[in-house]
Amino acid sequence: MLKSLHVENIALLDNIDINFEPGLNIITGETGAGKSILIDALGSAIGEKISADSLRKGAQKAVTECIFEINSTSELQKYLQKNEIENFDNSLILRKESSGTGRNRAFVNDTPATNATLLEIGNLLVDLHGQHEHQALLKTKYHIKYLDDFGGYNNLLSGVEQNFNQYVILKDELKKLKQRQKILSEKKELFKFQIDEIKNVNPLMGEEGDLIREEKLLGNSEKLFQLASEISENLYDKENSIFDNLSQSLMKFEELSQIDPKLDNIRKDCEAAQVAVQEIAKFMQSYLQNVEMNPERLAAVRERLGQFSFLKRKYNKTTDEIITYKESIEKELQLIENHDTAIRDKQTEVEKQVEKLSQLCFSLSQKRQAAALELEKLVLEHLAGLGMSKAKFSIKIENIPDENGVVEGAGVRYKTTNLGIDIVEFFIAANPGEDIKPLARVASGGEISRIMLALKSSLAKIDKIPVLIFDEIDIGISGRIAQAVGLSLRRLSKTHQIICITHLPQIASVGDFHYVVEKVSENKSTRTLIRKLRDEEKATEIAKLLGGEFLTETQINSARELIEDAKKSDISPQ
Repeated sequence: MLKSLHVENIALLDNIDINFEPGLNIITGETGAGKSILIDALGSAIGEKISADSLRKGAQKAVTECIFEINSTSELQKYLQKNEIENFDNSLILRKESSGTGRNRAFVNDTPATNATLLEIGNLLVDLHGQHEHQALLKTKYHIKYLDDFGGYNNLLSGVEQNFNQYVILKDELKKLKQRQKILSEKKELFKFQIDEIKNVNPLMGEEGDLIREEKLLGNSEKLFQLASEISENLYDKENSIFDNLSQSLMKFEELSQIDPKLDNIRKDCEAAQVAVQEIAKFMQSYLQNVEMNPERLAAVRERLGQFSFLKRKYNKTTDEIITYKESIEKELQLIENHDTAIRDKQTEVEKQVEKLSQLCFSLSQKRQAAALELEKLVLEHLAGLGMSKAKFSIKIENIPDENGVVEGAGVRYKTTNLGIDIVEFFIAANPGEDIKPLARVASGGEISRIMLALKSSLAKIDKIPVLIFDEIDIGISGRIAQAVGLSLRRLSKTHQIICITHLPQIASVGDFHYVVEKVSENKSTRTLIRKLRDEEKATEIAKLLGGEFLTETQINSARELIEDAKKSDISPQ
């Protein structure tokens, strides 16, 4: 519900604060006092445009701020969570600041926001009936939701939405498969050639390193043999070799160590050196026997390395990377060969999903047709009670053929969304002889407000917009019809908070709470005030609606009777 409204510097409203109550809030006041300006200010806070001319003379900026209690607005809670807007203990503060230059700033719970955000939140909170943008029932896009909520076939509606979303997923998967098939098909011949080319060489992991080492040994076999032979001879084989010299030195060390024992450790080192030289010599003799001189093998190794070099230059990869690449394109090639099957399987899935979705959509259409008949009847009953017994109301449900549509029936495809195949729009003819036309194009003023009241009364139990504001609802009515309008508003206030501007005592008398708007002049300045009436003041204000400023006891008594009649009605005041 709307808890409070704060306004600064809009026309005659210099600085006012109003606290509203649940139930039916009535606002009265003389013509020109500023009642509609008050509603315009409220509209500004929920995203409506306000003219720069509305800025109070001498002021730099105008401010409007609404505080809502949002305990029961689950859709709004989801919106706040989705847009990461902090929830202030189930309170929502909407604020807009407008300057004379036309620049606006908007805030939601003290967080800067766009005017579009205010408008989206406002659409979830408030319906303004009068000269305002927030008349949800005048927006065709909402008609299907109103009908569906009224019809109460939520499970079927959810089934359509879920299956439509599943269709979208499958269709997207099929599209990606086809796109990939095109890409893979273009690569198919290239992959085949590359695989054959690499297979002709057939490199193995680590093979190149082994070949490089082998080629180095084979290419230097003569040098290896020569150097190894020289080492073997110097160490052991030739006369006066290192081994021989160490043997002679060792005998001398033995004599020395007998004379000077301190040289015994050196003698042992010499002995160890002799053993080491002997072992090295044995290893080199064995090594010489294994040195391979094989020109044919060397040529074969170099040819193999040449094949590797060719592949590496062509693919700009290492040999091991080329092997990995071959394995990957072999898998890609297998995908290409299996792709047709995958596409056929996915196409079958899509067709089955379309068939299932079509059945659900046509079932939903039948439910909507039945619900539309019931809602038409109910709205006409409410219109008759509001003095529009000759009005016509119709709900048109259309299916739009679309060759690219999803759902198909009798050989025709239809435009399809997650809401099904139906386009729903409310039509009305308010007076005899008028052509029935879209509700969005009906005349403004009291007539449209009564139509809205009839629709809102018909949808009272399912309408999720908590705050309804009626401006100019009483234009062109009086007497019994005015009383019927008042009682209808009162009934509707049991499920919604209602704020109603009226000039008629029959409507004012049924209010739960009454506010009066007054224009005062002080120090060459005029401003508008609004105050909530005490119970004892209500009769006097309603009497003014009956007879003007100069009241008689008869008029006051008549006002009291109207209030008592409202209390005696089948719906008690809150």
